[in-house]
Amino acid sequence: MRIGDAAARTGLSPRTLRYYEELGLLSPSGHTAGGERRYREPDLQRLERIVELRDVLGMNLDDIRSFLDTESRLDEVRQAYRARKGDGAETARAHRRELLEEILRLNESLAEQLGNKLERMSAFRESLLASAQRCRDLLSEL
Repeated sequence: MRIGDAAARTGLSPRTLRYYEELGLLSPSGHTAGGERRYREPDLQRLERIVELRDVLGMNLDDIRSFLDTESRLDEVRQAYRARKGDGAETARAHRRELLEEILRLNESLAEQLGNKLERMSAFRESLLASAQRCRDLLSEL
């Protein structure tokens, strides 16, 4: 898929995709002989994830990079765990335990990142609700 098509699919501009590439958040799967970027489905899924983290959670680009890096590592460790899942040797069991412990730490890290964001959002919401209540109180006094 060409950059314009990928941009249109996600509601972004081609310049934004180039900027995300400059920041290391997104890499096209390939380039044509003429140097045009080509995106495949996994690239688009990552781009949609970036948009989701930005728009839904309001993450800045540094937070998004950290979150995506953790998710990528989590995928790598999960694959390594699955590759050894059927191996019953004691050393393999110890290695699977280490992998599971890392998976646990990574999941907890992602949950903590989201939790921190949600706490800030909740505090902001409470502030808005308190302000609305003050307006109601003032209106009832008039």
